[in-house]
Amino acid sequence: MTKIFHYAMNGMGYGAVSYLVLLAMQEAPAHVSPKNAISLLLVSAAIGVLSMIFDEDYQGLPWPLELGIHLVGTALLVMGYMLFNDWVIDWSFWAIFVLIYVVVWLAVSLNQHFRVVKINRALQKRNK
Repeated sequence: MTKIFHYAMNGMGYGAVSYLVLLAMQEAPAHVSPKNAISLLLVSAAIGVLSMIFDEDYQGLPWPLELGIHLVGTALLVMGYMLFNDWVIDWSFWAIFVLIYVVVWLAVSLNQHFRVVKINRALQKRNK
């Protein structure tokens, strides 16, 4: 349960930052209603939980398939969010979606890289 909560909270963080970037780029409505905010947090948490597919505990699938499942699942969740909030899904939506997906993917990868480096340094210090 705490693992699911951890993934959901991380998802909410990435979703909130992504939404703020969209606001700054003027790609999302400037007025944020409670409906928008709550649905954003719920969808972001769901995407975070969906990210558990990449966890080492679930390595029964090949990585490209995991990525495809995550990408399609994320797209479906975001489209549901858009429809729930009565926003238009057009070609610019898809361009922005792919851009944000790639940027978040790079941010997560960079974060994981820094964590691995930090752990390796701690292990090297311990072994000396």
